[in-house]
Amino acid sequence: MTQEADARTAPVAARVHLAHAVVQKLAEDRGIDLLHLKGPAVLPGLRAEGRQSSDVDVLVRPSHLPRLVTALESVGFEQRTDFATGSVFAHAANWWHDDWGWVDVHTSWPGVGVDAEVAFDVFARTRVQVPIAHWDCPVPDRTAQRLILVLHAARSGGTTDVDHAWTAADPGEQEDVRRLARELDAEVALAAGIGELDLHRHHPTYRLWRYFTEGGSRLDEWRARLAAAGTARARAELLGAALRVNRDHLRMELGRPPTREEVRARQRLRVRRATDELASRVRRR
Repeated sequence: MTQEADARTAPVAARVHLAHAVVQKLAEDRGIDLLHLKGPAVLPGLRAEGRQSSDVDVLVRPSHLPRLVTALESVGFEQRTDFATGSVFAHAANWWHDDWGWVDVHTSWPGVGVDAEVAFDVFARTRVQVPIAHWDCPVPDRTAQRLILVLHAARSGGTTDVDHAWTAADPGEQEDVRRLARELDAEVALAAGIGELDLHRHHPTYRLWRYFTEGGSRLDEWRARLAAAGTARARAELLGAALRVNRDHLRMELGRPPTREEVRARQRLRVRRATDELASRVRRR
């Protein structure tokens, strides 16, 4: 049994609530600015009743990230994924603790186009306090949470959050969300979440958000990511990443660090799948 499985024998809801409080106490002791997201941080009425989160999500002021990493690791958290390998948007990394479980540290939120430091200030300026495990934790206000949940749904393909955070909102609340999205350069991602993506067909990120909302092959994903890349350097880095095995994801899949032979085997599989998909597309054409 892996360490991850051992920790998850504790009640999930209790562990997640307590872990939020632990992370907030660490932040307060070191003057770290962060906001708690999703799970028990969601304000009433914005999510379906009874939903539980399996990890802690926090958004940290990017310039405070080194302090937060030091704080987490000082009490036994171990980094398991890097920002570069954690997602398409390179926006988050994961830390694991044998008692507290997973903490997902975000320096930005997928779909937000403005500078991450500026975005943090925007999300934090109207923050409110929510008690989690009897500890006051700062969370974005209701409008910001609506936007955050819809953007998350656009990326993950869910609709339940959209029903509660967007569809159930009145026209004035929806306009507040649209106004915030404009300020954060998040209009395309918001449109993807609420079914208006075709209004942005000529935007560089259109194909990427279409991939998230409609699905597709791995080749479709990489083509969309290349289209969204802003510079030649970013495109070159993406091409290199497309051919490399994501060691962090492989470790999480195996529950332990992969051996060299396992990495090589996964690399061969990755190349073979890419070749097969390309050949299949050529045959269809």
